[in-house]
Amino acid sequence: MSTGQSVQNNVGSGFNLCYEPWIPVLYASGKVQIVSLKKLFEDSGTIRKIHAGDATTDVAILGVATVVLFRAILTDSGEYGELYTSPKNWIQGVRSGDPERLKFIFDYLEKYQNRFDLFDAERPFMQVADLHTSKCEVKPVSRLVLDSESEYFSMRAEQTLTSLNYAEAARYLVTVQAYDYSGIKSGAVGDPRVKGGRGYPIGVGWYGATGKIIVHGENLTETLLYCIDYEQLLNVERVRGKNHRLALQDKPVWERELPDTAAPRAYTGGDPTKYKDEPTPATGMCEILTWQSRRVRLFPENGRVTGVLVSNGDKWLDRNTYTDPLTAYRFSKNQSTQTHYVWMPQTHSAERTLWRGADALLTRLSSSQEKQNKPATVIRQISSGKYFSPDTKTKIQLVGMVYGTQSSIVEETIDESVTLELGILTEQGAEISAMVRDNIQLTMDASIALGQYAGNLLRAAGKEYEFRPSVTESILHRMEDEFRSWLADLSVSDDVSAQAAKWQSKVRRILEGEADQLAVSAGPKAAIGTIYDEQLYNTAKARRQFGGRLYKLLPLAYSSTPTEKKEEGNE
Repeated sequence: MSTGQSVQNNVGSGFNLCYEPWIPVLYASGKVQIVSLKKLFEDSGTIRKIHAGDATTDVAILGVATVVLFRAILTDSGEYGELYTSPKNWIQGVRSGDPERLKFIFDYLEKYQNRFDLFDAERPFMQVADLHTSKCEVKPVSRLVLDSESEYFSMRAEQTLTSLNYAEAARYLVTVQAYDYSGIKSGAVGDPRVKGGRGYPIGVGWYGATGKIIVHGENLTETLLYCIDYEQLLNVERVRGKNHRLALQDKPVWERELPDTAAPRAYTGGDPTKYKDEPTPATGMCEILTWQSRRVRLFPENGRVTGVLVSNGDKWLDRNTYTDPLTAYRFSKNQSTQTHYVWMPQTHSAERTLWRGADALLTRLSSSQEKQNKPATVIRQISSGKYFSPDTKTKIQLVGMVYGTQSSIVEETIDESVTLELGILTEQGAEISAMVRDNIQLTMDASIALGQYAGNLLRAAGKEYEFRPSVTESILHRMEDEFRSWLADLSVSDDVSAQAAKWQSKVRRILEGEADQLAVSAGPKAAIGTIYDEQLYNTAKARRQFGGRLYKLLPLAYSSTPTEKKEEGNE
């Protein structure tokens, strides 16, 4: 679609996100339903989670809902005062999700309801009303589907997706603002960065540059309460005997006095050729979780969205900005200097996501070390014990996006989760969390040893030794469910050594079973062996070396068995 669709104001039949159903949810009863933003909060005590079928969409919508809750608390003096005076008691009183207790949220939504209209003539939700290019181009709605640039998104699928209902369009819109890929965009009239009708890359959406960590409660109310950064919310400044809430300056996109234009907010006018696009720091969690990394315009026609325009928006600052509570921050050695240290948002690893992600969750700040990764605020405030009961078991979800080719395409979505007792994240759980981290590393090392063993079997069969990474990654993948189950059963009251021995014994059993299968697959030639460097290499020798390595790595798995001399070697 190009100039075939007239470019006029986004006036559809009206679709207000506060009252129209657009958010798919899963209730505790198992029922799946699409609800409005108001209904989301009304039923938050019986809703288990947002359930759009895509983790990134779930998180993007959750971010909007979290900001609504944050601002509703902040702007209600009564609720804010109670929370400020007694955080734990206030949270305990709200977490059931009783609609009567959440009246302050409904008051907030009513106050700003006009800002949630998807097709408002002047400031449509998360859009620019008059966004257009010099040629009045309009793109197909498939542009809203983030993997549409991927080779896996077929031409047939793109041709089939000719329109979206308003609820679908709203979900895609929020997701695009959060996770859009980088690359060339439509050059919007009024954007000083446009050259030759093109908008050149400014990076992915903010959410896409981070690894999101979501702590899930028993219901959606609890989940939202976990997502809030209470240090930001309760930060006050004493002026002339009165407390001033500093977070009042941290406004989401729908509360800002002026609507967005095609230009970045940092542009204040003047010669556009002299404008230098610098990243802008976010004021706080409300601004960053609703960051407008793109300028978007939806084109409605006959009750459907049939076209879209996506251009560059605001460039975010990612260095030493700790406003997002849902991501951890890594120390960047490459970008730091002797006098200036730099921390960047930490993304989730596409490889061994569960193992590395769980390790990051259990990382603690050390007072004696400055150059260290910083855990996400949602994890740190749990460990502080100020806001939540430590004896609760919760599911912690890791969500991220993996991009390819200069971040211009989406390669995959990361979605992993673990269940654990919150007490493990507190000071009382320091010993057991350290044990878990140690055993995560031992498990990965033992799996590497299995890959080395598979390489030695190649040599035994007369081939060149070659480490087998596929064997290592396969066994780690197979052990993920076992690890989740073990982690979910852990408690701060457990005997740390006994739990470590339990896990190491399990790893030993699984790896030895896999080693048996690899030996069979290696065949009789490997069993007989090959002379290499004046030594006989066969299956038996490879197995002894592997056993020696396991004996060193997993000592507690052998603590109840007779000690025997083990042979060790990587090759």
